[in-house]
Amino acid sequence: MHPQLTILLEMQDLRLQRAALTDEPGLDRLETDEFHVELRAALEALDEKIRELQEQLDAPIRARWERGLPHLRRMVVPVIGGVCYGCFMAIPTSRVESANETVQTCENCGRFIYVLP
Repeated sequence: MHPQLTILLEMQDLRLQRAALTDEPGLDRLETDEFHVELRAALEALDEKIRELQEQLDAPIRARWERGLPHLRRMVVPVIGGVCYGCFMAIPTSRVESANETVQTCENCGRFIYVLP
């Protein structure tokens, strides 16, 4: 898998973890009471790690990532059976074949795509 795609997937996972901590009712209390994690410190650590990873992205990829964030919960999606799992539209075979070697995006929804092995 392309190194930039790996970074994008890590950032997406961290964003989803952050969203779970702030969006799911009662999860903050569970983290504090059961796991003895201070929520504010955990959120700050996640934000810092996301910033560190974002700095490692090439400028055009970072710009596309930042443009999509306000609109899309998941910016990186798999292609399974030639179908983008962000918008469920068919992806041209030529793009699918090179999706893991270069950073590719879905022509329909603009999400970054990768192919599962």
